[in-house]
Amino acid sequence: MNPFNRVRWFHGLFVLAFLLAYFTGDEGERLHVWLGYSLVAFLVIRLFTTLVKVKGFPPLSPTFRPGMAVSAVSRSLVVALLLAISVTVATGLTMVDNARVLGITAAAPANVVAAADEEWAESTIPPWLEQVEDIHELAANTTLTLAGLHVGFLLAFRRRFALNMIPGLANLAQCCSGLAAKIAPMAGISSSATKGTILPER
Repeated sequence: MNPFNRVRWFHGLFVLAFLLAYFTGDEGERLHVWLGYSLVAFLVIRLFTTLVKVKGFPPLSPTFRPGMAVSAVSRSLVVALLLAISVTVATGLTMVDNARVLGITAAAPANVVAAADEEWAESTIPPWLEQVEDIHELAANTTLTLAGLHVGFLLAFRRRFALNMIPGLANLAQCCSGLAAKIAPMAGISSSATKGTILPER
């Protein structure tokens, strides 16, 4: 597989997993937990690609050199995103009985499990758990905010790269640019007016 396509698929699945986890937080329960586990896997893979320098995956460490400001800010946003997701996942796993979810504990009849869950929920919730839940929600919302900043920054300063990250969108932009160039002379618009259109990176 082309290295860039590999990155694009990884990025798309990572984003999809986070969004699904975010929007299943209130009622998803088991699905929400398993999506959290998938985010752990994505974080480990991304760290691995950085350590072994897998082709196609950009390094994470910002480069603060003259002329590299855009790259430095972009990488800093990515690092902040990964840290926010890490806090979200870590606090989420703290609130879950992972042994039961993963089936490590011995199996028990459903009615016994339900009764035990209800009794635990009513009487044995530690007082610090609410604080962890607040941190979990704050980290998730922070991640979503950073993701918005990440997308906005790329569209403002690295639009070609941003368009290429979404399958089909770059080709659509190129088609629109070509169509605009053909229509411009008919409408009496100079060709220079269409040169500002940003084409996808090759």
